[in-house]
Amino acid sequence: MKCSISLLAGALLAVSFASSARTLDSQEVGYNIEARGAAPVVAQLAKAGQLQAVEDSIRLGDDSWIALAPKLANGGNARFTTGIKSALSSALVYNPAAVLHALNKGNNLPINDICTAPPEVQGDTAITSFRQRATHALSMVRVGDLSAPRDACIAALKG
Repeated sequence: MKCSISLLAGALLAVSFASSARTLDSQEVGYNIEARGAAPVVAQLAKAGQLQAVEDSIRLGDDSWIALAPKLANGGNARFTTGIKSALSSALVYNPAAVLHALNKGNNLPINDICTAPPEVQGDTAITSFRQRATHALSMVRVGDLSAPRDACIAALKG
């Protein structure tokens, strides 16, 4: 009995190390996009069930994942691109400068798709609250080269 418990504990430890070793790394994903292109990397992330983790990292305002968002959005997965847009909308409240940098790269992430309440924000009160919080966060961005996209984003939110 002691032997089987030891084997079980060892197996659980090995699985734990294997899963922690495969945590999602934005730098590695970025290198892979540069080397192989966005489409195969997005397909690999989808196969590994990691698209939601990427969206969540963007949604929470992680600089490195937000910076990769324009490339990931070009990965040929329409549902994932929609999720990235929603995540970037949410990230406006947490990291507006990073979102503006991502939007300022001339890509398939139009300001009107990002500078709006994300689809998961439902109801007039919640949408109004989101717009106010996002507008406030954006108004704190004082970087000169981001003033035009910041102003356009604020205008879209008020739209």
